[in-house]
Amino acid sequence: MTPARTRTAGPFLDRVTLIATAADLADRDGWANLTLSRVAEAVDRHVSSLYTHVDGLDELRREISLLAVDELADAVWTASVGRAGADALESIAHAQRDFGRLHPGRLAALRDRIGIDDPEFRSRAWRLALPTRTVLMSFGLDEERAARAHVVFSATIRGLVAPGTPPGVGDDDATLHAAVDLFVTAIGSGDWPSLD
Repeated sequence: MTPARTRTAGPFLDRVTLIATAADLADRDGWANLTLSRVAEAVDRHVSSLYTHVDGLDELRREISLLAVDELADAVWTASVGRAGADALESIAHAQRDFGRLHPGRLAALRDRIGIDDPEFRSRAWRLALPTRTVLMSFGLDEERAARAHVVFSATIRGLVAPGTPPGVGDDDATLHAAVDLFVTAIGSGDWPSLD
């Protein structure tokens, strides 16, 4: 009988490293497959030692969602700097699409957190939303219409990299450009989005 592998103390493990490692595991193996035992194995620790840093899987998942929203916000802000109008909207769309391709687990973490009463997540999500809302308002939309357009825009981009979508189906640059072009055309019509 082969003895169980003994976990070593290994190099120092901090909370930031633990969360980043767990996020990377979620990207690689799938958000639904993330468990404390898999994370413990990845950082070469006993599961019990993870409780030094997080209270359990739910807290770890929340921390991954906070990491993801910060990382995506950084990408969107970088994409929007120095751009305006349709060019800015397309650059933001590329940033969101590329983040979803590279980080499917992190993107799933964001999806799971939307709608949960979490003031810290909402505050960080507002930083993510701000560049897109600003660009949409530059087309002449008021805050309410920009908020509605933003929801539709983000859902459209997420849909291009939704889990289960075969590679190359809808996630190419031409499709992304067409999606942005539809938004620009609709916003330019002066009566979209409807608030009824």
